[in-house]
Amino acid sequence: MSIRRDGDAESQRISASLPAVVSVTDQINEPRYPSFKGIMAAKKKPVETWSLADLGVDAADVGLDAAWTRVEQITPRPPREQGQVVTDDGEGGARLAEYLVTHKFV
Repeated sequence: MSIRRDGDAESQRISASLPAVVSVTDQINEPRYPSFKGIMAAKKKPVETWSLADLGVDAADVGLDAAWTRVEQITPRPPREQGQVVTDDGEGGARLAEYLVTHKFV
């Protein structure tokens, strides 16, 4: 299995053997909106429709039956829990450090 991971500065191609666990962030469905100039230019372009026969592709080689991957399970992100507010009365730093240690962040 090969996937693309997009970072801030670059994209990486990552490969793994199956079975594999893949996590998807909430940014997966962020649409990229075209500019007005791009929309107007797209209206002028001809749209060509090709069939599988035009491309010389057998129908058994495409679609769900020929897919290299399949989704075994989808798990939604758990709901966010309410945070804990710490008012700093001189002990805020100690409370924060204690919280981080008890939750094994440090």
